[in-house]
Amino acid sequence: MERFFESKPVVYMSKFIDMIILNIIFIVSCIPVFTIGAAWTAMYYTCVKVIRRDRGKIWQEYKHSFISNFKTATGVWVILTVVEGALGVLTLQLLARGHGSLSAVVIGLAMACFLFVLALIVYAFAVLSRFTVNAVGAIQNAAVISIHHGGETVYMLVLTLGLATLVMMGWKFLPVILLVMPSAYLLLISLIMEKILIQYTPDEEEATSDDAGIDPEDMLYAEEHKDKPWYLEGGDKDE
Repeated sequence: MERFFESKPVVYMSKFIDMIILNIIFIVSCIPVFTIGAAWTAMYYTCVKVIRRDRGKIWQEYKHSFISNFKTATGVWVILTVVEGALGVLTLQLLARGHGSLSAVVIGLAMACFLFVLALIVYAFAVLSRFTVNAVGAIQNAAVISIHHGGETVYMLVLTLGLATLVMMGWKFLPVILLVMPSAYLLLISLIMEKILIQYTPDEEEATSDDAGIDPEDMLYAEEHKDKPWYLEGGDKDE
């Protein structure tokens, strides 16, 4: 019977159900709007720790990250969304009015700034999920990392914009999309993001107290680095 529950089809189905549960928690957390930053941070943290690394439980880990990062994540969310909204409005106005080579240059600059701030949004909440920094520090680190890892940044921006386009095209199926897309998107992002963040994570950091009592035999997957904290698993600093 144990083999049945540890078989890959059952494990994948269990993870899919966890993703749906996580999406529901995330959507409810986003209802006040100003909580979206904390909810995004918590969902990324939970996607990586629970769904990818089989550490902890969905609700406990989500709640822990949401509460501990609430103030900082809210500050980051307000700052970046105000700037991104202003750039979006400016770009649309320039596209509607602009003609000529000079206008094209200004439009190009506005669009570049819009994409850069979008990259900061993608990085900032992942940084907050892993490191203890203030709002300004999270944005500064996101800026430095996004530039330093330009190739990966472009890839994640393409993925983000592509999925956003699919959501807009399939708006009639929005309830179904919301049940699947948020955690699926962050899982895809984490495949790239974790290889970046691990390069900034000190090797000497010890496992947190909530990881300390976990028996490796209780995990669903035979991880190569079970002796390491969950955030050091599955990556190399020289990747």
